[in-house]
Amino acid sequence: MQDAAPLLRRAFAEINQNRRRRLYAAYEIYPEFVYCEPERFNWSDADARTNVFDLYYLYDSGYIDLVKSVTEGHRRPDFYMLTPKGADLMEVPGRLDERFPVC
Repeated sequence: MQDAAPLLRRAFAEINQNRRRRLYAAYEIYPEFVYCEPERFNWSDADARTNVFDLYYLYDSGYIDLVKSVTEGHRRPDFYMLTPKGADLMEVPGRLDERFPVC
């Protein structure tokens, strides 16, 4: 991906905070989809690419489902929604902090 921005170098706590934000957004409007604004989820800006990276991590882990599109040759999410596994992560006491601790 020659035209993709580099991923931001982040501390463990920053990674977990961003992933938790994505999960909270999905949990608040479940069972609706969260819209991924193109300016906040794209490949050409480092902050936005980091958001895409975190969404795909959560998707690969089974916590969210993605509706994907192909933009400029790269997979970019259009929407995401919490899965039952993601809901359990949010609702079982201590599970979110165990999986994504904020140090």
